[in-house]
Amino acid sequence: MLEPIYYNIGRSCKETYFKKDYDNKNINITPKLIDDNIIKNIKRPLLKIPFDAPEKVANYIFEQNKDKIKGTIKLSDNDNDNNDNNDNNDSDKDNNSINYYILNLGKYIEKINELTEELKNTDLIIIADGRRLINRKELLLISELRNIISPNTAIYFPTALPNEIPLLTYMGVDYFDNSSASYYASKGYKFTKNRIMETTIQFNELVEHNKSIIRELLEETKYCIKEGSLRNLVEETSISNPYLRGNYKRFNPDVRNIPLSSGKKIIVSIDETTIPEVKKYTERLGNYEAFTNIVVLLPCSSKKPYSFSKSHQYFVNAIRSSNTVVEEVVLTSPYGVVPRALEGIVNYDIPVVGSWSSEEIEFINRHLKTYLDNTDNKFGTISVIAHLPKHYYEILDKNLIEKYDIISTVEDDRPTTNNSLATLKDTLKEISADKYGIDNNKENNKNERDNKDNNAPVKANRPSIRKQVMHNYQQLAKFQFGSNFIPDDTVIKGRHKKFFAKINNKLTQICSLNYENGLFVLTYEGGKLLGKNKWVEVNFKAKKGSLFAPGFKDCDENISVGDEIVIIYEGEVIGVGRASMSGAEMKKAKNGALLNIRHCKK
Repeated sequence: MLEPIYYNIGRSCKETYFKKDYDNKNINITPKLIDDNIIKNIKRPLLKIPFDAPEKVANYIFEQNKDKIKGTIKLSDNDNDNNDNNDNNDSDKDNNSINYYILNLGKYIEKINELTEELKNTDLIIIADGRRLINRKELLLISELRNIISPNTAIYFPTALPNEIPLLTYMGVDYFDNSSASYYASKGYKFTKNRIMETTIQFNELVEHNKSIIRELLEETKYCIKEGSLRNLVEETSISNPYLRGNYKRFNPDVRNIPLSSGKKIIVSIDETTIPEVKKYTERLGNYEAFTNIVVLLPCSSKKPYSFSKSHQYFVNAIRSSNTVVEEVVLTSPYGVVPRALEGIVNYDIPVVGSWSSEEIEFINRHLKTYLDNTDNKFGTISVIAHLPKHYYEILDKNLIEKYDIISTVEDDRPTTNNSLATLKDTLKEISADKYGIDNNKENNKNERDNKDNNAPVKANRPSIRKQVMHNYQQLAKFQFGSNFIPDDTVIKGRHKKFFAKINNKLTQICSLNYENGLFVLTYEGGKLLGKNKWVEVNFKAKKGSLFAPGFKDCDENISVGDEIVIIYEGEVIGVGRASMSGAEMKKAKNGALLNIRHCKK
């Protein structure tokens, strides 16, 4: 019935069922109003389960309704033969009928687990008792339902109010109707984007006004899905309703339904540390490995990536002039801790008010502690410098400051002054000399070598800046794919960073860096190096272009929408591409495009 085209936790889909008013497949895009010819053909059961009915009563009514809560709607007697001529497309799909199921469970939503197989084969699921569900925790039925059913199955939520549409879409609903517009007009209420208000407007005019507000919310919801800002619209429309807000907070979205990095700036205004984008980032941050045991903590900047800002250019220049290789780590809300190697994938705006919330302080310190502990465990000892203004330094956990003897290098609460930058530079020189026996004065180094005590303890080898650059890219690959595929001797060429590895004694491009989202784009040879990681297995020797559901065999469930993926056929890597949906959705899909194949084996 539907084919997803955009995901942003919620999704937009194109309709694929036959309509006699169209010569080709219908191209209407959800979320939208359900067609009248579908509504009029849905047969209501004789009995409805009251929401708060005792469980025995609910079970009895459910059994009586078993054969009356489902049916088939025949849309047309004409054949719909407009299918793509492709080996793996959906050419045998009958789009002239819709199987529907009216889901009426009262408050006993756990019963959905008994209906899994039946719901998997349904085209349209209608949520009964929506007005009772919307204000209760049982609304999570929708997200549970979406986890079970195919991405091609539609969910219809009757009687929704305008401000409920974004949250319901976010949770997985595709279709709505105008029934609330007429009902509330009959009571003398008009709709606005966020509420309903009493009015003296005449009924007919009021109905049309209310319908127009519903249409506006549907259009804005579609726009926000495409732009990657649906969460912001949900926050905006739910914040003034405690019941909607409660269900938004309860909802635990599947972060595989957002890309790791989209290249578009995310807006963070509330719930800074709990939004899906941050959750997805922090789940992977724990695997990051530092290159050196000298860590410099830095404040964030409004410009992203941070290193493009004037303040960070000052910091970088001071660090480089010290001739010391360090781990640069940015402290920020909402991401907590951002190593320099990962700065290209965080792009956000957040209100700056000059103070931190308790949640932000706890979040930053928790992830900073994990980062410092992991680095300390790797090297046995670490040196930590806090080149931070006072309002940053003051939020650091005192136990962390004491444990790692964190040194502050900021003078007069201004990190970018000459005095502060000079202090940072001198402190790094002292630490470097202590760790590696290096004095930045060449004559002193020569005299020290001439007078070297052969029995003195050997200083550690000084890290190489070139090796750190490669290490950072390898950590980015590990962050993106779960494992590194970039060899140590990889050659990086060009302004746009193309990566070449020696394969069969020949330099061959394995990937490039997409500056828009800060992630790697694979070539076929890069896919071979990566191997069975972020993989999709196909049942035929696929070529460039879209892969449809019939050509799919299996995949890695951890694939997210937008991920770079490796295509496998008969145990061999035959190509690379990009996922149009998550791996979990691919496994349930019955038709439609699952991914786009970009490079294939020649």
